[in-house]
Amino acid sequence: MRRAARDDLAAFATLVRAHEAGLRRYLRRLAGDEADDLAQEALLAAWRALGQWRGDGSFAGWLRRIATRRFLDRQRRGGASRPRAFATLDAADGLIDRVCLEQRLAIDLALAGLPPRERAAALLVFGEGLSHSEAAATLGVPLGTLKSFVARARAALIPLLEGVSV
Repeated sequence: MRRAARDDLAAFATLVRAHEAGLRRYLRRLAGDEADDLAQEALLAAWRALGQWRGDGSFAGWLRRIATRRFLDRQRRGGASRPRAFATLDAADGLIDRVCLEQRLAIDLALAGLPPRERAAALLVFGEGLSHSEAAATLGVPLGTLKSFVARARAALIPLLEGVSV
């Protein structure tokens, strides 16, 4: 990270290789078809702002924060539609059976119906395993606001996912 912050492109390329797949996987569930564009924007913004990274937290978290804020900015401007329900199959996922695929489709469909901030909060907390504090920092909202987003998302998701064994 220190080398990349000193404009070492090879060091930044190493960071991208280490974090790009996870970032894209998160963004596909958050933004659907917009994911690849958002990932590129986030990586470019990260490259430009490397000198501003304070090192408090992980690089992956900082990158996810940039990407999430880009997503929310697009939503506010009305430039993106709700994601369609889809289950992504990445090489990292390995073989996936039909039942697991159906579960992922049900979850993605339920998530797609949430408002953008609640969808992001649910994905960060439930999907990415972030603490409420980490998710609040990623979304740039107070902890209480994040907890409200998560509670509303949970309340909306439970009836939609009843009967889906996860």
